[in-house]
Amino acid sequence: MVVVADNMSLLISHLSGSRSGEVESFASSSVIIGRGEENDLAFDPFEDAVVSTQHAEIRFESDGFVLYDMGSLNGTFLNGLPVRRACLSKGDEIGLGRKGPRLLFDLNAGQMPNRPSVIPMRLPDIKTPGGSLKTQMEFPVPTFEEQVASRDWRFYLAIGITALVLALACFFFIV
Repeated sequence: MVVVADNMSLLISHLSGSRSGEVESFASSSVIIGRGEENDLAFDPFEDAVVSTQHAEIRFESDGFVLYDMGSLNGTFLNGLPVRRACLSKGDEIGLGRKGPRLLFDLNAGQMPNRPSVIPMRLPDIKTPGGSLKTQMEFPVPTFEEQVASRDWRFYLAIGITALVLALACFFFIV
């Protein structure tokens, strides 16, 4: 792991979650955030269940510190907006999931200038069932409740049949 210059380190203040009130300093070029014990910034797997095992990464690049979502289930948010990649500025609030822990990003005094937080990025177009093209940025990130509500009736039928088969197997094993 490459170490950032001695005079540049990032500070993370825990605004909410199981580690609320804690402040941590990192001088490395990459900080992995998640529930896994091997992460640089690890969360409690029970109290912070919305945080993925490897949820996000803060990486030092030529244009400063950049936040990356690592394919997390509940998304990574910067100042309330879902992001996949975004430059960080002093005072930015990082959210791990819609209702998960909130972190405040900061630097040692005067290390980097403020700049726009979200980098516009061009993603491949997606063809919708209606035939129109949309970019991935136009699709909202669904909440957990929306994902459950959108499940097809066949999913629930399969669960019911599986439960019935297990109940019958237990019954015939006992008898």
